[in-house]
Amino acid sequence: MYKPFVSLKKEPIRFVVAIPTINRADLLNETLAKYFKDFNETPIVICDNGNQEIISRNHNFEILRPEANLGVAKSWNLLMEFADNNGATHVLMLNDDVYLGKTETQIQSVLQIWKNMHFINSYQQWSAYILTVQAWKEFGKFDENIFPAYFEDNDAHYRMKLLDMNMVYTEKLNPVIFRNSMSIEKNPKLNESFFKNRRYYIQKWGGPPEKEKYCIPFDGNLH
Repeated sequence: MYKPFVSLKKEPIRFVVAIPTINRADLLNETLAKYFKDFNETPIVICDNGNQEIISRNHNFEILRPEANLGVAKSWNLLMEFADNNGATHVLMLNDDVYLGKTETQIQSVLQIWKNMHFINSYQQWSAYILTVQAWKEFGKFDENIFPAYFEDNDAHYRMKLLDMNMVYTEKLNPVIFRNSMSIEKNPKLNESFFKNRRYYIQKWGGPPEKEKYCIPFDGNLH
């Protein structure tokens, strides 16, 4: 199932900005007003899980509105699918409660510096990261059994490690405004899945993050 990953395809770099959200349109709208300038020529796509009032612009912008909360993993997958369907090679995924403070030119520079990287992450807990569409397809997409949040990032990271994908962490993606768990602050019920998802992760990989034992999910047992 898992094998060494093939190097990146040589094709022009095209990225989209993607942001999942559920209940912090107040913070998102503040940053979108800035992103509309920072990423004027770059498509921005929102996955709105909370049917919120979100500001818009008349070009390079789309809001996906699922009927119910998809959770983080499925929202990320939906946004990656949108990018793939629109010819993007990379996705800059952002939390709705941070402000990146970088321009599209600066992001293009990051992509040129690390053009052989499949995954480029900030040091701020997956609040801002870049993932190639190719890598997302290869590692098997984000695990939608992990719902609504917690451990979907650990799971994807471990699968990328198993495939020996090229990954780097950089302060160049650190948001200039970083807030943590603001959706949970507004709705504490979103925090209730932590221990359930931790148990699932341990069942899947034989241990918690950084202490995994299995190289294939559930050690090859049907689940």
